[in-house]
Amino acid sequence: MYYRYFTIYVSDLFLFSYTACSSSEVSEFLPSNVADIVFLIDGSSSIGISNFNEIRQFLRSVVSGLDIGADKVRVGVAQYSDEPYQEFLLNDHMDKQSLLTAVDTFQYRTGGTETGEAIDFLLNQYFTEDAGSRINQRVPQIAVVITDGDSADDVAAPAVRLRQRGVIVFAIGVGKANPTELMDIANRPSQRFMFTIDNYQALQRLTDGLLQTVCISMEDQRQALAEKFADIFFLVDSGISQSDFQQIRSILVRLTNQLNFGASAHHLGLAQYGQDTRVEFLLNAFQSKDEIQGAVKRFRQRRLQTNEPRNLGAALQYASANFFTSAAGSRADQGYRQYLVVLSGKDSDDEVYKQSRLIKAEGVTVVGMSLGASMNEIRLISTAPYSYPSISNAVPTLRSIVETAVENATLSGDCKAAKFADIVFIVDESGSIGVANFQLVRAFLHSIVSRLEINQTRVRVGIVMYNDRPTAQVYLNTFNNKDELLKFIKILPYHGGGTNTGAALKFALESVFIKEQGSRKDKGIQQVAVVITDGESQDNVSQPATDLRRAGVTIYSVGVKDANKVQLVEMASHPPNKHVFIVDTFAKLKSMEQSLQKILCYNIIRQAVSVNTRRTGIKEGCVQTDEADIFFLIDHSGSIHPTDFQDMKKFIIEFLHTFRIGPQHIRMGVTKYADSPNLEFDLTTYSDAKSLEKAVEEIRQIGGGTETGRALEFMGPCFDRAMASRGHKVPEYLVVITDGKSSDEVKAPAEKLRSQGVIVYSIGVKQADMKELREISGDPKRTFFVNNFDALKPIKDDIITDICSQDACKDIPGDVLFLIDSSTSIESQDYDKMKDFMKSVIRKSFIGRNEVHVGVMQFSTVQKLEFPLNRFYSKEEMSRAIDNMQQIGGGTHTGEAITFVSQYFDASRGGRPDLRQRLVVITDGEAQDEVKRPAAALRAKGVLVYAIGVVDANTTQLLEISGSLDRMYDERDFDALKDLENFVCASHHNYCKKTEKADIIFLVDGSTSITLQKFRNMQKFMESMVNQTTVGKDLTRFGVILYSNDPKSIFTLNQYSSKKEVLKAISGLKSPYGDTYTGKALGYSLQFFDAQHGGRAALQVPQILMVITDGDATDRNSLVAPSVALRNSGVSVFSIGVEGANMTQLQIMAGYDTSKVFYVDNFEALETLYKNITQVLCKTTKPVCQKQKADLVFLIDQSGSINSTDYTVMKKFTTELIRSFKVSEDLVRVGLAQFSSKFQNEFYLNQFYAEQAISQHILDMRQLGGGTKIGLALDSIREYFEASRGCRRSAGISQNLVLITDGESQDDVEDAADRLRAMGIEVFAIGIGDIHDLELLQITGTPERLFTVENFGSLERINLQYYTASIPAGKKPKNFFFLSGCSIDIVMGFDISQRRGLPGETLISGHNKLQAFLPEIAHYVSSVPGLCCTGTDPIRTNIAYRVVGRDGRPLYDFNLEGYSEDVVKKVMTLSLTEPTYFNTAMLKSFGEKFKAQSGAGVKVLLIFSDGLDEDVMKLEEESELLRQSGVSALLTVALEGVRDAAQLQMVEFGRGFGYRLPLSIGMPSIGSTILKQIDAVSDRECCNVMCKCSGHEGIRGSRGLPGSKVNKTRIFKLLGKCGDRGSPGPSGPQGVQGCSGQRGLKVQQQHYIIFSSSNVIVLSCGSRDADAVCLCLQGARGLRGNRVSSALMFSSVWVLTSIQAQIKSHFFSDVAGRRRRGRTGRSQRRTGTDTPSAQSITHLHLLVSLQKSG
Repeated sequence: MYYRYFTIYVSDLFLFSYTACSSSEVSEFLPSNVADIVFLIDGSSSIGISNFNEIRQFLRSVVSGLDIGADKVRVGVAQYSDEPYQEFLLNDHMDKQSLLTAVDTFQYRTGGTETGEAIDFLLNQYFTEDAGSRINQRVPQIAVVITDGDSADDVAAPAVRLRQRGVIVFAIGVGKANPTELMDIANRPSQRFMFTIDNYQALQRLTDGLLQTVCISMEDQRQALAEKFADIFFLVDSGISQSDFQQIRSILVRLTNQLNFGASAHHLGLAQYGQDTRVEFLLNAFQSKDEIQGAVKRFRQRRLQTNEPRNLGAALQYASANFFTSAAGSRADQGYRQYLVVLSGKDSDDEVYKQSRLIKAEGVTVVGMSLGASMNEIRLISTAPYSYPSISNAVPTLRSIVETAVENATLSGDCKAAKFADIVFIVDESGSIGVANFQLVRAFLHSIVSRLEINQTRVRVGIVMYNDRPTAQVYLNTFNNKDELLKFIKILPYHGGGTNTGAALKFALESVFIKEQGSRKDKGIQQVAVVITDGESQDNVSQPATDLRRAGVTIYSVGVKDANKVQLVEMASHPPNKHVFIVDTFAKLKSMEQSLQKILCYNIIRQAVSVNTRRTGIKEGCVQTDEADIFFLIDHSGSIHPTDFQDMKKFIIEFLHTFRIGPQHIRMGVTKYADSPNLEFDLTTYSDAKSLEKAVEEIRQIGGGTETGRALEFMGPCFDRAMASRGHKVPEYLVVITDGKSSDEVKAPAEKLRSQGVIVYSIGVKQADMKELREISGDPKRTFFVNNFDALKPIKDDIITDICSQDACKDIPGDVLFLIDSSTSIESQDYDKMKDFMKSVIRKSFIGRNEVHVGVMQFSTVQKLEFPLNRFYSKEEMSRAIDNMQQIGGGTHTGEAITFVSQYFDASRGGRPDLRQRLVVITDGEAQDEVKRPAAALRAKGVLVYAIGVVDANTTQLLEISGSLDRMYDERDFDALKDLENFVCASHHNYCKKTEKADIIFLVDGSTSITLQKFRNMQKFMESMVNQTTVGKDLTRFGVILYSNDPKSIFTLNQYSSKKEVLKAISGLKSPYGDTYTGKALGYSLQFFDAQHGGRAALQVPQILMVITDGDATDRNSLVAPSVALRNSGVSVFSIGVEGANMTQLQIMAGYDTSKVFYVDNFEALETLYKNITQVLCKTTKPVCQKQKADLVFLIDQSGSINSTDYTVMKKFTTELIRSFKVSEDLVRVGLAQFSSKFQNEFYLNQFYAEQAISQHILDMRQLGGGTKIGLALDSIREYFEASRGCRRSAGISQNLVLITDGESQDDVEDAADRLRAMGIEVFAIGIGDIHDLELLQITGTPERLFTVENFGSLERINLQYYTASIPAGKKPKNFFFLSGCSIDIVMGFDISQRRGLPGETLISGHNKLQAFLPEIAHYVSSVPGLCCTGTDPIRTNIAYRVVGRDGRPLYDFNLEGYSEDVVKKVMTLSLTEPTYFNTAMLKSFGEKFKAQSGAGVKVLLIFSDGLDEDVMKLEEESELLRQSGVSALLTVALEGVRDAAQLQMVEFGRGFGYRLPLSIGMPSIGSTILKQIDAVSDRECCNVMCKCSGHEGIRGSRGLPGSKVNKTRIFKLLGKCGDRGSPGPSGPQGVQGCSGQRGLKVQQQHYIIFSSSNVIVLSCGSRDADAVCLCLQGARGLRGNRVSSALMFSSVWVLTSIQAQIKSHFFSDVAGRRRRGRTGRSQRRTGTDTPSAQSITHLHLLVSLQKSG
């Protein structure tokens, strides 16, 4: 087999005789013949004397063909059997005759076959200087091993050692020689260095071929080993001091002494610069070392004029144009490396960045050394890493740089992460390249490959060489060792010939990218081809390249010199700007290395992780696109190849699978056209994705011309019919695909279509006309051009994203700050493109005071704020401000800029920390300072950071800035920014999408108080809510019940199945008029959630009742029972109050869940209330969270790279995670193992069935340290999933493994992970720190189960989720669950300033309600149920208490621990005589406590206070510092006697929408209310506000004993007849002091005034706030009234008349009205006053007058 390979190979070579290495006919490819060759001969007994003589004859023939001599070819021979024998060394015979004699006379040894020992013998005895080896003189070293049998010892390791010494090893196997051993012995590739023959007689036939290969290898190796010379030009600053100049001259003298300068060695050039550049001598000025040294000694410093500028920028530009040209002596075109050494004494007086970029682009390596210039500028001009702060070590440094040949480059951050790929280089070796240029190709390949992590489990590399015919030099499975691959690249053969690139592409597809040759496509490893060519292909490249891309191979094309750009674009993957590279000389390949390598590696990572993640996001977003009509207009003319037509159909099929297809949702139709259009199927033909897909597959191509204009005209009526068939207008889209220029006019019909409201996308392929495409779409951003039809696939995402992001930024408030690079390196036109990008994102955003806020800052060496988040609230103002921006210029201090911009996300600087905040960083270069820590600090504040890098941006830094590949973009030029607009805008989308599945019934108040206009407002609200959902039979259903005196169902849940029908029914509603019997309506509504009316509670579809009312319920006492019944039946009640609605009643209906209570003070405001409700509704209607049975195994890294503190954090995280499951024998079983270099069992699934025992075992574990062998651990953990170890896999129980690790594996993980997943085990991986996603992706098999955090402290914020949203309906696994780890610490503080100073006073003395409710509050908050959808098992909190003095010193302090009733009692009985104060010292004290004692993911401070004791502004500032320190929320509870409860809320933070509800110690269900606040905070911090699974409010307790009857009270009805006197209500416990007086008349519309015999009391209970404020204004004092029970106070509702409501509104506008909503409006509050205004006092007097007038 291997001999066959060889003969094919030789037939392609030079086929000259065996005298090739010695005759005068040596080819131009073999200019010299120098080598040390050692033959190792098998002399074992199995050979026999006759065969041994054949070997002797073979050696004679080979030696005869070599040019033997002391300075030419030297030959040695060793023989081996049981042991090796030295026959003769390399320096024993220096002439051919004596050598032949020695060959003829050495004896046959006989014995065994110890080949491994013999190879080591060669290494130690032959390839040494004493034995005649010239390895130190750069002479090629070659060994030829001849054997006929299996070795008795190992050959692999000795052969590796020999090859590592630089010896090229050939292996010749005879007869039954072991081919595996031969492959282990020989250099790779085997087809070049390994030969097999049937018998020894065949050796003679092998002579010519072996000689040929040896000779070529000798020459290739000689070139590889040859000393590498360079062209070195020094550019010296003339303005330096005289002493510095003397040092430089001394450096030059020493350097010329120590380096080999001369005509065929190093060349030197010298210039100095000031305002202008003066050349001392060019590179070709001198030919000898003496001449150069003489010129250096004559070098004199040019004196500068006073204040003469030193223009280094101009000097660099001059150097680029004049120093490194062929005329100036540059030998770049011959492969000599080019160096410019810049010696600068100060920062340049002109711009340097563009000029330094220009010269580096020419392939020149710039070395920068400072004699006073800043290191920022030195780094700017230098090629990394060649920047130096001084010249103190200049000579050895420069020697090291120029003497080092092309060595292994350091792995960049990109390629460290891009560790899994199959990459094949397809390299042109045609005659037009030439030997010298091909050496540059070798160097280029060597540099690229050296930056990759090469081995069989990471990146595999193949090399195909081609001329007229392709040849595989290296297959993907040829090399296991990177060093050997790099050595082979240095000796890649060069043959010359023609240029058939198409044939090479076809060969790569059929013979290299196949499993047999090492391709891992079937394992999901990316397939990449890099084509390198210098000319036009002599065959067609289009079809072979298309076939290769269709096979899933990403193609990059690199063109040099005369390469055909059209062909390069035809070959490359889409888009060309990311896959095509062109340079005009081979010397400039070097300048391309970094950019190609960066893009190659970045795209590998992006495709594997971020593209898949983003594609999932696109699909999720497009499912939210509820209604649209989409037509495809496809060209099927004769110019389209059948495979291309198939690509079009695939494009449409992939497109349709992204959307929700249905007659009420997304409809699709297809029209094909050639000479004439033909409707293939209309929008109404197919109503589901499956039938639609089948219809697309059956489309047939007929052929013809290309009349696109006629086809566009045809589409107009199609869209007219679309609106008619749907009944209303929806977004309409047309996607046009064509491959050529239309034979008719397209502009007018396209404009007509767009005027109808149709959005048109034009896609041109191959010969399509770009001008025509733009005329069709009317928008460059909706115009696409691809070179081949297979490129339709990558642009699909762009079009879909544009369709689905039309309203992506709408209705989602948030803060967006742009941080844009304004450094000198950015061209003015590119700066304008950045401005256009920002304006485009703003245009697509929903800008407004309560919507999206945008700010802009630019940076270079300094930062400049253009406008903060709170300056502009219109798109026009923002666009004008951006247009007026001026570029700053300077360096790139990105880290400083990120630190500086952070403050502008704070509330004090215009930010809104309670909303989603995003920073978009755009930069074009490498940051000159550290970015990692500033970016991490900003992200820790909750700001999402997007990093967009352009041109030379460092992708490692971009990832450090963004913290996630999903938010990182790297582009080659600024034109690509426009492609990111939709992605950035769509990224603003909230996690909470439209409600997809729910049963929602509107219960609508139709009482007389609601006018026609008001009822219309209610209809608009309902219509808005319907539009925020996805309506359908299997999606969201709606019903409506109207009520007044009696309720009536208008339509039920199963009556309508489309949004159109529901909206039509709502628009036709008629108000019934009458009273407001809300209680009766609630009871009536319950039955309509039954299955017979369309309810789907049995299918676990969320059940929602939305009550909309404007007034007091007539049957107010009948609300509790039906509300409880609804909740008990699983119905969530949303209560929506307007104008006179009673807040207490709204709360009763919603079960005191304040998140489901909404109030607006007028009906117009009701129309926009849907924005607030939508978010809550979304969370309420998330899929039901179920935690079913599961087997859960943890595999924890305990390697030495993890310090002891982090190991403890990891153990705690694991125990917290386990606590979130219901651990038992029948439900969730847990097992755990640790690993490092070894696997360590801890406990199996059947060892513990109690969470406490598991946690204790974990906390007691000890870290052993060691390496990180994840592959070994994954294989070992399989035992845990056996039935004998407690696994229930056979019973269908969900199997799960959670891996936690901080580093890369030291062994292969791929196969071990495959074996685990093949068992049906879901593998989750958590990577901590600087870990690379692709290895974790190999382990998990999907990005959805891969999680990374920056450090161990961030573990607590991880939610391990099994994402079911992306799984198609009907394909979700039976068992799925959510894993969450989040701990909650709560610290309680007490501010009781009003103390009497009596002996024996305790903390709670004088505060009866605090005494009554503190135990209840502590008990309530001791656990948080249903966090992150973890079911019913609660998260236990840690609670601490602290009492501090006026100066902040702790008077009493309790540690954070689980709830303890004894501790609460101890706190309540604390002896305390001095007051405590709510001041800044108190807040600082609590901040210190959290910092010292809490490491929780959620930190809540709860303060019980009787009022602020310091200036509120100072307290707000201290509160903000507390928030910035990591405290999640500050809650305040007003105690009895509080002086100003509204002020307390001004220092709170973290409550979000909870600010509508001020907390007070006497409010109903205070414990439950505080728990809900903490629950909301925890969901935000731990779960990114994921779905809620909290239970309903409990049933209110029974009433207390009856109280005494109220006498002398008369209630008069102001309008209408008197109502009947009600029977006495049951009394509760003693209530607050009542307001005495006779019962008044009942007032229509539920507005009451209560009169008494001696005073007038006006009570207002219930308002737009959830305060249940009661206002009593006394006239002349009357008799003391009886106490009113608290139950009566809240169940009976006395509301102000409309006049009084207005008075109350004015009176509280200055006080309670300033209550914080979120953390906005702080500056306005600070300028306000805390006393009623004069207008308020006037209205108060009016109220008193009203009382007196009776």
